[in-house]
Amino acid sequence: MAHNNNFDQVVVSISEDITLIKFSNVSKQFGKKLPLNNINFTVKKGEVTTLIGPNGAGKTTIARLILGLDSASSGNITIHPHLKIGYVPQRLDFASDLPITAENFLYLLASNATRNDWQEWNNFIDFDNYKHHDISELSGGQFQKLILTATLLNNPDLIILDEPTQSLDVTSQQEFYRIINQIKKRLNITIFMISHDLFTVMKNSDQVICLNGHICCSGKPNDLAQNQDFLNTLSSIGFYVHHHDHKH
Repeated sequence: MAHNNNFDQVVVSISEDITLIKFSNVSKQFGKKLPLNNINFTVKKGEVTTLIGPNGAGKTTIARLILGLDSASSGNITIHPHLKIGYVPQRLDFASDLPITAENFLYLLASNATRNDWQEWNNFIDFDNYKHHDISELSGGQFQKLILTATLLNNPDLIILDEPTQSLDVTSQQEFYRIINQIKKRLNITIFMISHDLFTVMKNSDQVICLNGHICCSGKPNDLAQNQDFLNTLSSIGFYVHHHDHKH
């Protein structure tokens, strides 16, 4: 949770409102730069909310504000006081050369998990196939599944996925998002995703927020796909929009 004397931090009870996070007129300034300007959005319980935008659009800054790693310059951030947040980064460079097996690394990251929790996730991600390998030997996809599993074993209410598939090949990306979809269906967990992948965003999200320092547009994927302003916005910030008539 972010703390700043220059803006109000508000909390609500989850039993009273299904909104877990709400940004109201939030801005962030670094010196003379204003990477976030007048940001307004909500994150609803059980939904997948995705931020999409070019590099430097402020996506990771928003994630840092939610995690409490940074504070806003102005505006209100409303967060449920007991909200437990997990974070899956784009990569975890410091760990890649550690002389430790995948199994022991997972124990370190999720030491409070029960035996039943371990068994359930062990089967879910085919962990037996690589749990005795050093983490330096894992593929990018295996390592990201390891980090995702560690995050889930800590029983978060919401997970933030910060472009978790950017360094993965296409097959590993598809596998990762297949797991994400299963997690959502099984656990009804809330997901806040940051992505460059327009196809994945439109396919896997309940709400899409198009960001470029400010919110250009937002809404449900099906609604946005029919919105010419959304398509124009994507084109203006460098996203290629592929039109497919589904005829073969």
